[in-house]
Amino acid sequence: ANNSSGICPHLELLRGRDGRDGRDGMPGPPGPPGVIDPAIQGPPGPPGEQGHSGPLGPPGPSGPPGPSGPRGSSGPRGVAGPPGVAGGGVTYVRWGRTTCPSTPGTGLVYKGRAAGSHYQHSGGGASKLCLPDDPDYLSYDSSDFQGGRLYGVEYEAESRQPLSSVDDHNAPCAVCYTSTRGTVLVIPAKILCPSAWTREYYGYLMTE
Repeated sequence: ANNSSGICPHLELLRGRDGRDGRDGMPGPPGPPGVIDPAIQGPPGPPGEQGHSGPLGPPGPSGPPGPSGPRGSSGPRGVAGPPGVAGGGVTYVRWGRTTCPSTPGTGLVYKGRAAGSHYQHSGGGASKLCLPDDPDYLSYDSSDFQGGRLYGVEYEAESRQPLSSVDDHNAPCAVCYTSTRGTVLVIPAKILCPSAWTREYYGYLMTE
């Protein structure tokens, strides 16, 4: 018998050094959108830039009037007017006083007390009267009758300044005559007269 023997060659693999990295491959397709989780909030982003000014809006409604400012100083006295016509003149009532102003040409006709209708009665006159202190009586009936009556006027200033000192006092009056004036005028809410006019007196305006 032939004894045969096989020859098995010994192969040894030899490994060389690593090669260089290859080039990047082509980008892959976009992935699906992620799921937004409301419980996870990212940090706030930086403030944006200031925007442009918008158009001017319409004017708003007017506000309430402000308080009155301080009163200014009185202006210089105007030039006196020409003398009135001889034999003329005017009369006026100075309420709250029993004397007339000390202006040239002005004198007292009579003094008295202010009177008028009762504030709860109807049908009487609207204007107040200056009743003289010494009336002249003609024939009269002192019994009660259904007619108009006159009542004395008194101040009801209570504690209001600057008239608290005359509260509940009777209101006096004086009828004055000035021979150097041709017209008389009462201007409410003013203490100075217009140019070319002369002031006789001024004071507080009272109502019923």
